[in-house]
Amino acid sequence: MAPTASTTPAAPTPSAHAKMMCVPLTVFRLHNAREVDLYIWQEGEVEPTLYCSADVPLTATDLDRLTERGFRALYVTRNAYADLSEQLHQELNHILSDESVAVEERLSVLQTAFALEVDSAFQMINCDRAVSVTKNLAQKINGLLCDGAVVPHKMYDMLRHDFYTFTHVTNVASFATLLAEEIGITDPAEREQITVGGLLHDIGKKFVPPSVLCKPAKLDEDEWRLVKSHPQRGYEELYDRDDLTFGQLMMVYSHHERIDGTGYPVGLVTEEIHDWAKLLAVVDVFEALTGARPYRSALKPCEALEFLERNAGAHFDSEMTRCWTSLMRQR
Repeated sequence: MAPTASTTPAAPTPSAHAKMMCVPLTVFRLHNAREVDLYIWQEGEVEPTLYCSADVPLTATDLDRLTERGFRALYVTRNAYADLSEQLHQELNHILSDESVAVEERLSVLQTAFALEVDSAFQMINCDRAVSVTKNLAQKINGLLCDGAVVPHKMYDMLRHDFYTFTHVTNVASFATLLAEEIGITDPAEREQITVGGLLHDIGKKFVPPSVLCKPAKLDEDEWRLVKSHPQRGYEELYDRDDLTFGQLMMVYSHHERIDGTGYPVGLVTEEIHDWAKLLAVVDVFEALTGARPYRSALKPCEALEFLERNAGAHFDSEMTRCWTSLMRQR
């Protein structure tokens, strides 16, 4: 049987993931990467193997063969990823405006181009850079997603699904943008605010040590308390800014609240939770369940949707859940 791989390896080691970055194949179809060693990560392997050295061109035939073998991505070193992101930024406006390319593919390029920029901005002590980057990215996400041409399940297939923070927040923001439109939020400015809120919702995690966030085992009581502090810490980081709305701040503060009062940090109930936070809670959990984590394997999208449906009306707003599950099942 031919080896297979996905956008996330089956059993990565923390050290390997610290060194390697995933790049969807569609990026290489739209951009001729220069002077980059390319690796494949086969299912069951904990380390990638060299597929194509920097001095050997990657051809369309190579990409077709990789696709036929079940691969969805190649891997590069973190340093090479920085170079690739810079190259993509130089071509980004051209790629994003090319309507001959599917929206989902252009979104995948956008995510790759901004990955390290988002990651770096979220680690800075001062949050000005994070807000600036997310507003720029949110504008581009809305430009792609709000013309009605995107197919949600195809968008899901094109996006990365790993445990990097930038992956999670860009996926969540994209999902939140689609759901906002689906529930009838037609004002472009309001939708863009929701996208920004989706991108910023986990900014409080910069106060949680990576050793806790990436721990490949059950958290102890103190570690869990640290993780549960991130909505409060994120809100405290942003609350006095005059360039963010109340709704956006509530997305940061309340995205782990549940309508039956079992969430955190406060234990709010239905009428006390901002609608944008209710919206975010649905797509945040969907993305978390379908993304790889150090301590568990990813669920299939259908399994994550079933989880949301089982908990609709208790943990999640019923109408938000219905709209999201309907969107993701469209064909």
